[in-house]
Amino acid sequence: KILSAAEKQYTKMTQTPIKKLVASLAVPTVISMLITTIYNATDTYFVSKINISASGATGVVFSLMAILQAFGFMFGHGSGSCISRNLGAQNIEKARRYSSTGLFLALLTGALIGILGIIFLTPFMRLLGSTATILPYSKAYGIFILAAGPAMTGGCVANNILRYEGKASLAMVGLTAGGVLNIILDPILIFGLLGFPRMEVAGAAVATIVGQFVGAGLGLFLNLKKNPEVQIHLKDIRPHRATVADIYAIG
Repeated sequence: KILSAAEKQYTKMTQTPIKKLVASLAVPTVISMLITTIYNATDTYFVSKINISASGATGVVFSLMAILQAFGFMFGHGSGSCISRNLGAQNIEKARRYSSTGLFLALLTGALIGILGIIFLTPFMRLLGSTATILPYSKAYGIFILAAGPAMTGGCVANNILRYEGKASLAMVGLTAGGVLNIILDPILIFGLLGFPRMEVAGAAVATIVGQFVGAGLGLFLNLKKNPEVQIHLKDIRPHRATVADIYAIG
């Protein structure tokens, strides 16, 4: 008998020895986390070359990024846990509903935070800790991050779905590609290298959101093309009370 991709994945996740399975999932996950940490540090390093206030703005805006990522991980882990349990029970249709609904909720939340943050940009940056001297830099940085809110929250979900289905190496591809691109673009856009205009702190923000959109786009692409058992589709979005409650409670 020739097994389908879904059957092969089910066999792998249920019959592989636990130690070997955990190692195969942990290594790419750790690499993804390291890349994320490195490119956050890279932003800080290059922006610090502008002046002290610009460096302070990265600290302020990183707290905004942490808020967006927290919502993204909440929906990612919440829907991912439900997906894993339903795949174990071989309830593919229900797993698809959780994946599509989790992504929809993350995109909606990221968009709402982005819209409200841009409308109330100045008080929002002050709330996050901007002083009078840091405020112009944090606004220049923060407005781009807020515009990329859906990509940041949605990317977390798309990559966590892959990880919860036992495809951590695919999740690593999206996160690593976005992180590496951000690291490359930082000095180019901040200091105006290779013929690009000098953007200073806004350049760091643009590099970050390009990396986030690429990472999110790759995560979604891999879900659609390399993940036949749990596809993400508009028809599977079911924001019913029970489904949403499961995702929130676990996330």
